[in-house]
Amino acid sequence: MKSAFTSVRSFISNIISGNSDTSHKRIIAILSFLVLIAMVVVKAKGGQVDSNLIYVFAALTGGQSALSVIEKFKK
Repeated sequence: MKSAFTSVRSFISNIISGNSDTSHKRIIAILSFLVLIAMVVVKAKGGQVDSNLIYVFAALTGGQSALSVIEKFKK
């Protein structure tokens, strides 16, 4: 069990950091994705969430992920 936790921890660490430096674009994408998931769950359970807010966070998540991929290919 301990090795699985270490594996997940190293996976998350690799996502957040690109070799040696931390990418702010990846952190923004991960955080906005978590907020997006939370808003979709609230909306699915009958809560009040503005659809435009969901679209904004979806665009933010996709845009930051795309910028991170572009940055990766530039290197």
